[in-house]
Amino acid sequence: MKYGKIRIEDGYLIFTKHMRINSLPCRDILWAYMRREGNEEEAGRQIITNYLVIVTRRRKRYKFDMTEKEVHECMTLLRVLNPEMAVGFPKGGRVGLQSLPNTRDLGAITVKDGRHIMPRKLLRSGSLYHMSILDQEALKNEYHLSTVIDFRNKMEREQRPDTILEGVKYYDIPIIDEEAVMISREGNISEIILNMQGDSDEFMIRQYRNLILDQYSVKQYARFLDMLLRQDEGAVLWHCSMGKDRAGIGTALLLCTLGVSREDVLADFMKTNACLENEQEYMIRLMETKTIVDPKVMDRINCFYRVKEEYLDGVFDAIEQHYGSVERFLRRALYLTPKAVEDLQEKYLV
Repeated sequence: MKYGKIRIEDGYLIFTKHMRINSLPCRDILWAYMRREGNEEEAGRQIITNYLVIVTRRRKRYKFDMTEKEVHECMTLLRVLNPEMAVGFPKGGRVGLQSLPNTRDLGAITVKDGRHIMPRKLLRSGSLYHMSILDQEALKNEYHLSTVIDFRNKMEREQRPDTILEGVKYYDIPIIDEEAVMISREGNISEIILNMQGDSDEFMIRQYRNLILDQYSVKQYARFLDMLLRQDEGAVLWHCSMGKDRAGIGTALLLCTLGVSREDVLADFMKTNACLENEQEYMIRLMETKTIVDPKVMDRINCFYRVKEEYLDGVFDAIEQHYGSVERFLRRALYLTPKAVEDLQEKYLV
């Protein structure tokens, strides 16, 4: 089959470069996606050029000019020839699952040196309780999920146990000490909302800071990053209850380690609000059957279903106050040597 200036024959992608014919085994392709580039407007309209971008196992990147239709047809055939290949450009976007509203693929997020996080390798999520059959199949067959890391404590795991997928390894790394009372989701959420005391924003900011300063929690995050370093094949998914607080901090630390800018780390953190919007609306309707949803109650609901920039800003402020910089925190508190950071980047960046 021919697509633009390339053709696919007998499991090889064949193209000409520097006057030489090259044959790339399709099984050696790690990632394929479409890139659009717009040129200056001509005759009152913008000229758009579509490219198929190929990334190989040797981290080589090729770009081929073709129509949008050719790009999609080519990627479809490549996926048949190489089911392990990642396709698309999620850029930290939500994974389209039925029963898991806050599951996101960190793939395609750009780091400071211009590389990207490899798609379908790093997934952040809320709990995997009562996962639909279609979602189970998607995680196993499309994302090749091999490892799940649970940040919740024992009581939370017993109340809402993860759906167990065959062939997937499960690890418990509770971020909060079992005896501590912090950002956990024990008990009925509506009852917790009704009984909350004090200013919810102050509570959240304080608890976020505690999660990054408490020695138990920090050591657990260090275990989490060490597991990512040791991950072999397939995707790894980590989660707490809602996928916003404990998972949010863990993801921010990982993104910093991979070299993502502070601005993009914050952007990923804030995507939770859009992902949990429907869940929040459901809770508002439920609370209206129990009490008057005044601004105070609404603030408490937001505490469970939304995040704010100042929550993560408080984490970075605490790190800088106690360690001087994020880099020193990674090295001294999370035991990430320069070699370990380099290995993590080599494993997950292309």
